[in-house]
Amino acid sequence: MKPRYFIQTYGCQMNVHDSERMAGMLENIGYTATDAPEGADVILLNTCAVRERPEHKLYSELGEIRLLKAKNPSLVIGVAGCMAQREAQTIRRRVPEVDILLGPRSLHHLSTLVQRAQRGEDSDGLDLECDPTPATPVRRTSTISAYVDIIFGCNFNCTYCAVPSARGPEVSRRPSEVLDEIRQLNELGYREITLLGQTVNAYGHDLGRLDDGKRIDFAWLLTAINEINPSLRIRFTSPHPMYFNPKLVDTIASLPSVCEHLHLPLQSGDDNCLRRMKRTYTVDKFRRVVNDIRAKLPDVAVTTDTITGFCGETEEEFENTLKLYRELEFDQAYMFAYSPRHSTEAFNWPDDVPVAIKKERLARLIELQNTISRDKNRRQIGKHFEVLVEGKSDKDDLKLAGRTRTNKLVLFPGLTTDYPVGSLVEVRADEAFMWGFRGEITRSLETAPASRVLLELQMA
Repeated sequence: MKPRYFIQTYGCQMNVHDSERMAGMLENIGYTATDAPEGADVILLNTCAVRERPEHKLYSELGEIRLLKAKNPSLVIGVAGCMAQREAQTIRRRVPEVDILLGPRSLHHLSTLVQRAQRGEDSDGLDLECDPTPATPVRRTSTISAYVDIIFGCNFNCTYCAVPSARGPEVSRRPSEVLDEIRQLNELGYREITLLGQTVNAYGHDLGRLDDGKRIDFAWLLTAINEINPSLRIRFTSPHPMYFNPKLVDTIASLPSVCEHLHLPLQSGDDNCLRRMKRTYTVDKFRRVVNDIRAKLPDVAVTTDTITGFCGETEEEFENTLKLYRELEFDQAYMFAYSPRHSTEAFNWPDDVPVAIKKERLARLIELQNTISRDKNRRQIGKHFEVLVEGKSDKDDLKLAGRTRTNKLVLFPGLTTDYPVGSLVEVRADEAFMWGFRGEITRSLETAPASRVLLELQMA
């Protein structure tokens, strides 16, 4: 019987893809997946350090997993991701049963570290200076949508953010590797590709120029991907407002493959708060980026991230955030109350907004955004959307679920025998909700070929 592995993933899309890579590496050395930790020979927890809550959850999970190791001493326990990088000593002290600590930049060493752990040898991969770009096998969790890393790390120094201390400075992947991977995915029949980077539109700043003198940047990469197949759906996350310029806006608007969805983190709608955060842009700069995109792509959906209760945030500053939300009308937002993270500049500042006020402001912001999302979607009732079929609805086997190019969820009657996963259909929106739409198929646009087995893609 093959040895088995179990991976639990917390956090962002980059972590989801990191887990796909770890699964691919383990399967490459003979392991097979299991859906429960009790039956595993290797257990990996891929962690997030952006907020405090996932940290508490990690130690709760490790408390249960250490009991499994008491019954099976040969079990290999690994902690990967941002917490492994930032909290290595604490994890070792609190849970000595952990065999492997693996930071995001050392992911490609996983196979070696597992084998070393099985021999009882030192098994940590925590080098922030390690080049994170080597190719690895990938076990994709979808046959239609794929993540592709294009840049690792972050060069910004936002005062609240733990990411630079976990993922290191920016390093772009070589264009040939990125484009080869996307060509492979296109040949395998993938319909949608999401380009990943902590500051994804910083891509290429460290790569120089091509032989013909053209500068390698994010706009160049999007154009090159579009040339592979203009019918692909290309998404990207997360861009930084400071890396937007007219060339990039024009490129996004002009390429048929780039979806009409922009996720642009705001964090605060007040200039004083943005300065304390060291976000490097003003509210006016952010507003211009959004307005420029909307001028070129009137149907674009804009989503964002925002923190409430950051150090020193006054009621007036928070009201400015509410005001900007009302003005810009985001389609959706991810909103969080501030929690101090060690190894950040703001960790040493007074956390002077009481928890009750942080939560109250967060509740007000969520209520406002929910109203905006619902009202914006209601205004689109009767509209016809191109929808990529993702599979059955979680709650109704007689309905299918899919997403528009603007990343809105749509539920509609249908069966996968008639509209296989990966098909494109046109759906009329009949009902609108905060989360998206219910509707009816009006016509089939493109039927997907027979479903493929999940593939382990060996990157070129």
